[in-house]
Order: sequence, then structure tokens, then C-alpha cells
Amino acid sequence: MLPNDPTLDIATFSRIFKKTTNSYKLLLFKSILTVITNNSHTNGVVDSRQLANLMLAHAWIPSVYYKLNLGSQDQINNYLTELSMLNIDFVNKRLGYFDIIVDTINQSNTDGIVNKLMRYAPFRLLAPFADNNLVKCDDYAKNKLIASMINNDFDKNYSIYKIKTNDSGKFIELIIHPYWLKYFKKNINIVHGWVNFNWIQYLQTKNPNTPSIPNKITLEKSRFSVAKQREFWDLFLSKNAIECIFTGEILTRSNYQLDHFLPWTYVAHNQYWNLIPIISNCNSSKSNKLPNKSFIETYTAIHFKAMEYAIKNSKNAFLEDYLCTLHCTIDELSNEIEFKRKLAELIANLIDSAALQGFEQNWTWKQSDDSILQSEF
Repeated sequence: MLPNDPTLDIATFSRIFKKTTNSYKLLLFKSILTVITNNSHTNGVVDSRQLANLMLAHAWIPSVYYKLNLGSQDQINNYLTELSMLNIDFVNKRLGYFDIIVDTINQSNTDGIVNKLMRYAPFRLLAPFADNNLVKCDDYAKNKLIASMINNDFDKNYSIYKIKTNDSGKFIELIIHPYWLKYFKKNINIVHGWVNFNWIQYLQTKNPNTPSIPNKITLEKSRFSVAKQREFWDLFLSKNAIECIFTGEILTRSNYQLDHFLPWTYVAHNQYWNLIPIISNCNSSKSNKLPNKSFIETYTAIHFKAMEYAIKNSKNAFLEDYLCTLHCTIDELSNEIEFKRKLAELIANLIDSAALQGFEQNWTWKQSDDSILQSEF
């Protein structure tokens, strides 16, 4: 629920994402909020390049990193490909992930893409504030009519922003209304939450079979920590001789990393059922790829041994992930055949789903992979 304001038309504002056929309006408003949050505007003025580059940055996370579909009419992934933005170096430890993405895009020539992204979105985002006059208007004339109405009544009807165009009607910049600027600053966390709710809903409609979409709209360094999960596997390996499922080498507490069997960028969680200790350089090589299904049998066998250890030693956090994910009881977890069957079925289905989403599949370990050091950050 958006906070009310006696001066502003919150009801009309709440309809700005209606009739959304692509991601542009959502990304545009997320970018406006980013400008306000960072105070990177001049008296409410924001130019087209700044907005377009922020739109690309906000889109990069779900579209490129998480491989989500933004919609059949959406061209943003093509624009990012055109800019060679499918791989970004996150080595800079001083900046957050989003700031690194923005900085990388700002260093690129986005002139042509700016014009494409700004062709309709800044105008159509304001359509609810001009609804009654757009009913009989041809689509090609709507931009000009919206800009004219909004700008003429800007100091009377208080739309979110007014639009500045050049002589040919091309968008140049927007000027956020001082009243809306004050409202957004006062309620920034609530408005951010409302926008992200709409963004998640949009992504869910375009990716109905993809898990954990609410976790796939931002990148945060804390999400990648598996320190607690490693504590369990350290204890388990100290009591059990286990081979790496990919290389066959014996695992010790000093030579392994925890691998997300299904890529983290697909599942977006660190649950125990999707983690497996493997040789460190093997983990670097596997990176964001889907393993060949031939590894599933060995994978489930190791997890059953880990399950037995967890039950015996009351490792409840470990057990909870399986109880909830496999929808079974402790007794069923103790049944080796049933446990392996359920876990193997889950993983095989998710591998198929992730492959359809564009993740590289059928990865296997090769000794030459020692020289390939790619990581998920």
C-alpha cells in the first residue's frame, strides 16, 4: 500500500504499470528511484542517457546474470549483447555489484540504444495522468499528446515529471515535480518495495516455471556466503572418506569448495540439497554450467550418506531443507531408495528447466579445465 498524500494523486500514480507489455516502464521508474536515492539529479532534472544506462543496469541482473526472459516484445537483452555486456568483471572490491554494472555501461557507447529505450517509455509511463484524452488518440500521436498535456498542466495536476523534447519530439530529459520528489524521498523504502513487487510479478508472468524469482532482481555479496553450510560438510568429511563426484579425488577439509550442483544463478539459494563438496579448481571450471545427468546417481549417494550423518547427529538445519523440498518425513529420508529417487527426480527436472532457460548443459570435468578459472563471483 502506497502512503497517501493530500496534494498528490496517489490513485492515478498506482496505475502507472497497468497495460505493461515489456519491461521498459518498470525499468524506467526503477531508474528514476535510483537517481533520487543517490541524489544524482540536478533540481529534479534527469537526462535520457543517465536513465537509459540505469535501465540497462537494472535489466542486466535478471536478464544476463539470471537468464530470465523479459518478454517477447522486449529488446533489452539484445541491446546488452550489442554492447558486449554478457560478461562483466566484478574484481573491483570497492564498489557494489550494481555500481560496477552501471560503471561498465557508462563506459560504453550507448547512443543508439538510448534513443530506442527513450522512444516511448518516458511518455507512456505518464499515460494514467492523461487517460481520458487518450481513448480516441492514434498510437503514433500519443507521445506528443501526453507530453503536451502533462507539461501544460504540470503546476496544476502535479504529474510525476514533465518531459523535455527536441524539435522532432525526441525525449531529451525529464524534470521530476518537486512535490513528487519530496514524496519519494520521504517514502523511498515503501515505494522501492512497491516497484519491486510489480517487477517481480512481471518477471513471474514471463518465467512461470523458474524458481526463486524474488531473489533474482538484485545482486548482494552476502548471498554468496556458504560459511554455515561448509561447517556441516567440514564435520562430515572429517568422519567420512568421500571422493569428488567429478574428478574422483579424495576430498579433505583443505582441498574442496562447495559447489551449487544446479547453478546458483538458477536456484538463487544455498540450500543443502543443492550443495556438494568438490575439488576447488573443478568448482572454478564448472562455474555456471549444468552437470551431465550421469553424475546424479553419485550425487544422491553422497547426499544419502550426509543425510544419515545429519540424522544421527541431529543436524536439524541440514534436515529441514530436505524435509521441505522433498515433501517427506524423517522416516522417508532414512529410506535410501526413496530418498535417492526423490532427489534424483527433482534435480533431473530442474536441469531440464534450466537448460530451456539457456544454461549450458552436459558439463563434465576435463583435466585441461585446470587452466580455466571462471567463478560466479
